[in-house]
Amino acid sequence: MITYRAEPQYIDILWPYAAPLLEKALKRTLGEVGLEDVKNWLKEQRQQLWLILDEEEQEIIVAFTTEIYRYPNHNHLRGHLWGAKKNTIKKWMDEWSGPVEKFCKENNISHIETAGRDGWTRVLKNKGYNKYYTVLVKELEND
Repeated sequence: MITYRAEPQYIDILWPYAAPLLEKALKRTLGEVGLEDVKNWLKEQRQQLWLILDEEEQEIIVAFTTEIYRYPNHNHLRGHLWGAKKNTIKKWMDEWSGPVEKFCKENNISHIETAGRDGWTRVLKNKGYNKYYTVLVKELEND
């Protein structure tokens, strides 16, 4: 497995491989952003695109995005969207953290955080992640 952070100038070239995976992740959101919004953020360097390549299968099996949050006391890297080919999590779960943590150290980032469904709590617990808060959402009706 190879985890690769895509440079912004290659987003258009890599987009046909990343978009279907990210689109799967967007289906589990409230619709606050669309696929083109994500692509624009990546090209504007507001977010980062990461890909995981399965060398054996010669295919990209994961696409995920991150965003740097600069708080007054320290910087965080937040995982935004995670999309993967079906039934591949055991293949890649141990592969992404090394390159992402290296990126964080190179960019003065002290914490990695992500928001997601409860299943992520189980998956990431043995990787040193702890649940600090829960996000609750209520959709308001238009008058």
